[in-house]
Amino acid sequence: MYKIRDLESYFPQVYLNSYVKEVLRCCQIEIEQLFDNLILAEKEYFISSATYSLPWWSNLAGIDYDKNVDIETSRSNILARIRANGITTVDVIKRIAESYSNGKCEVIENFGDYSFVVRFVSTVGIPNRIDEIKKIIDKVKPAHLAYDFEFKYRTWGDIKNIGKTYSEWKTEGKTWNDLREGVL
Repeated sequence: MYKIRDLESYFPQVYLNSYVKEVLRCCQIEIEQLFDNLILAEKEYFISSATYSLPWWSNLAGIDYDKNVDIETSRSNILARIRANGITTVDVIKRIAESYSNGKCEVIENFGDYSFVVRFVSTVGIPNRIDEIKKIIDKVKPAHLAYDFEFKYRTWGDIKNIGKTYSEWKTEGKTWNDLREGVL
């Protein structure tokens, strides 16, 4: 809660009787609530911090709002759709993939077979929200283009360079999938 300086401190002591103190206490509560509401309302002006205005932002972006989807996914959907408005370029596809994967991506165009590949460069394994990435790319890409994804995985050589044996990893409860694409 936002806290302002005590309103009584603005008044000379001679004016402060029980009635005035009670009025000032009530005013203090209302002013602090007003400041709280202003701070919360300001957050709604930005998609990255919006909560209750996400249905409005979805409408503005031209997508359906799904109240069953978590807030972060809703925000990402709205941002991706806004970024994707206009002509779809390699940069647009790249920004969409990066906004959902929280990592760097490359988009490789294959002009001969009318396709492109989205390569995840800094994300190890399949990003958690790959279905959302597919959904947005399907909405913005030209219909005649096909696409595919390339994911980065750790090799056994990468894991050996860390300096632990498989037995040590196994005692920590790590499986091969954890080592290949999980957080170490």
